[in-house]
Amino acid sequence: MSEQGAGTDTARRSSAVDLLIEVPAVIVTMVMMVQITANALMRTLFREPLPYTLEITQYWYMPVVAFLGFMAAQRRGQHIAADLIFQALPRGTKRAVLAALYLLAAVALAGMAYYGWHEAIKAWEIRKHAGISPLPAWPLYFLPSLAFGVMTVQFVAAAIGFIRHGVGLSIEEAELQSVDLEDGVPHTPQHEER
Repeated sequence: MSEQGAGTDTARRSSAVDLLIEVPAVIVTMVMMVQITANALMRTLFREPLPYTLEITQYWYMPVVAFLGFMAAQRRGQHIAADLIFQALPRGTKRAVLAALYLLAAVALAGMAYYGWHEAIKAWEIRKHAGISPLPAWPLYFLPSLAFGVMTVQFVAAAIGFIRHGVGLSIEEAELQSVDLEDGVPHTPQHEER
């Protein structure tokens, strides 16, 4: 397979993963907005709010939006970073610091996934409900474990990328190391001069 074909396949897989994470978050957000608006209108106009809107929003919609948002932000590299001291470090040290921090974050996330799994099992065993409503809440207790597990893998992959390639060291360096998917050639100042 040519480098161009491999780059195109990688881009398609990356795009599919992005859609798998972001489309459900967008759909849930839209449904939540419609339900909350309908609830407000029903309460105001007819004095009959939609039943269990608060519980559905709190126990179903918000966790899905939040945890999918965490995964999407990590996937796109859009978590907030305070890098005042980091920018003063030498390039090699940046790789080591980023790899170490991402591995530390992966360990913390793995711990949260493990703890979340045990909490989800407890919620499932007692068939936990949303507040005092009859709506089941236990299925969503598995979402943190799934999200933190996925983020653990994302952080480990990012740490490996930093160690092997120095990927993501800064916006400027990422632009210099970006790959043009049409020809598969890394664009660095040396390539542009030729």
